[in-house]
Amino acid sequence: MESAREDRLDHRLEVADLQKSPTESLCAIRQKWEMKQAFSRAEWIFLAQYIEVACEKLSENPGMPAPEAFAVLLQALLALRDLRVERGAVLDRYYLGNLGVQDSAALNDRQLDPEIVGRVAAKLIEDLRGTPNPTKPVFAGRNFYVALRDEVFPDMMALNRALDPYLPTLFRLAARGHWLQEKRPARIRRDGPTQSWPISTMNPRGFYLTASLAADGELTLSLLISDREVIYPLGPYPQIREFAAMVDYLEPGRLWNGIQFYGSADAPALNKPAHYVFRRPSDGVQFTFSEDEWLAFRDVIFYGLADPRVQATLAELSIVYGEL
Repeated sequence: MESAREDRLDHRLEVADLQKSPTESLCAIRQKWEMKQAFSRAEWIFLAQYIEVACEKLSENPGMPAPEAFAVLLQALLALRDLRVERGAVLDRYYLGNLGVQDSAALNDRQLDPEIVGRVAAKLIEDLRGTPNPTKPVFAGRNFYVALRDEVFPDMMALNRALDPYLPTLFRLAARGHWLQEKRPARIRRDGPTQSWPISTMNPRGFYLTASLAADGELTLSLLISDREVIYPLGPYPQIREFAAMVDYLEPGRLWNGIQFYGSADAPALNKPAHYVFRRPSDGVQFTFSEDEWLAFRDVIFYGLADPRVQATLAELSIVYGEL
C-alpha cells in the first residue's frame, strides 16, 4: 500500500511537469507513438486529462466527438478494468454514475456485481454504433482519466498493450481537448515547400475550388465564385471543419450559429423561393444563394473535401487539432 501511494505521488509530479509545456509534451508523446515506444503512466494520465476536456467541451461542430469515438473510449475503459489486480468496487460505482446508472440500490450494494460495468458499457457501445443520433456518454472521459490515475495495474507494458489498439482514437481525442483548452495546435514542425493545386473543374454555376498546403502543414481552401468575382479563403483546419459541418447541416428551416460561421436556410413560401445565407462574423462577409446555387455550391465543397490529397492532409491535421 505504501508503494502504491508513492507511485501515485510520482505519477502526479510527472504529470505536473508535462503540464508546464502542454503543447510540447503532447508533440513529444506523438513522436513516441510514431516510433512505437511505450508511454509512461504519467503520459497516459496527461492524455486522459485532455480526453476528458474533449468529451465535455463543445467545439465548432457540436456533433463532435462522433459516437464512434465514445464507443472506442468505452472499449479502452473496459480494457483498463480487465487489467486491474485488485477489486475496485468504489471505482465501479464512480464509473456507473458517470455512465448514467441511477439505480441507487445497485450503486450502494456492498457486494456490487463486478460484471455490471461491463454490461452497461457494452449496451452503450451497441447503442452508439447502432442507433441514429444516440445519447453520448459525455462523462466517459472522466472515467478513463480516473481509471488511469487510480486503478492498480500489473505493469506498464501490460497497460500499453491493452490501450494500443485504441490509440489512434484516444490521441485524436486528446488533441481535440488540447486545442479546445490551449487554443494551439499540437504541430510537429516538418519542413517542406508550400504546395497549391486545383481540386475541381469549374462548376456550371461558376464555383471553383483550390487547395494550398503551407510549409508547416496547414491547409487553406480558396473558393472562387466567378459571377461575383470573389475568392473566399477558408482556413485553418478548425474553420474548414466548421464550414463543412455548416454546409452539410443547412437545409430549409435550419439555423447554424457556430463559433466561426452563422448560416440560415429559409423554407420556400408563396412567391418566395428558398434561399441560403452564410456569414463569417470575423470579417462580416455574407453570401446569399438560391436553392439551385446552394446545391451546386455544396457539391463543389464536398467534391473538394473528398480529393485524396485533401483527405490525406485532413487526416494529418486531425492528429494536430483533434476531431473538430
